[in-house]
Amino acid sequence: MVRSEIPSDAIFGSLARPDNLPDEIAQQIRQKILSQAFEPGQRLPTELELAQLFGVSRNVVREAIARLKLSGYVETRRGVGSFVTAETGQRNFEILPQDLLREEALVQVYQLRVEIEAGAAALAAQQRTDAQLAQLRAALIIADASSDDWREGADTALDFHMAVGKATNNPYFVRLLAHFGHAIGDAVRTLRYGSTGTDRVAQIESEHHRIFDAIAARDSEAARQAMRLHLINGMQRRQALLKGKQQ
Repeated sequence: MVRSEIPSDAIFGSLARPDNLPDEIAQQIRQKILSQAFEPGQRLPTELELAQLFGVSRNVVREAIARLKLSGYVETRRGVGSFVTAETGQRNFEILPQDLLREEALVQVYQLRVEIEAGAAALAAQQRTDAQLAQLRAALIIADASSDDWREGADTALDFHMAVGKATNNPYFVRLLAHFGHAIGDAVRTLRYGSTGTDRVAQIESEHHRIFDAIAARDSEAARQAMRLHLINGMQRRQALLKGKQQ
């Protein structure tokens, strides 16, 4: 049974006229799907209605729908229209950098990151090989040497976290942590920039060393707690920086 079509008035915000209109439109529709304003199985407004709502051509809307279809949010039925897929949120997992422009979403991603990476550190302590420990040590040395450059420091810190993921010897951890690194890279660089000239940089280095030492000692619980503390401290530091800017 086809659910009734979603009312098409007053649904979307105005476009900021970005360089890529299909991506912006797809993002707005995706957010409505993720917030369940558009429920699984519901039919989207027609191409013509969406074009009128966004003030763009039908070709632009068609490209946006194609992006949503490719990422598994929407399915099209010939002669009927476009529908929210029943498996939305199950078939595909993605964190989009533009989603993280919202502070609430960034906090939620960091909460997820804490749980995933703490588990990865614990598993790495159990599963790492001597060669992987050497690679982790090398990543740590590079991260330490990059501490004076906020951009390079952020990128090498992410490389250290990736080395922890590889030491799990679990390809699913590796893929998930690679996705995290890609999605939150800008947020990490922003945090590192705001930490320049403060004692937070030295604290980051110390936290990395505690993670390494626990993995080297094959102490999975110490590795879990060290990674958890490191990521929580990072998020708290970011929130403190934001509050300082607002005052």
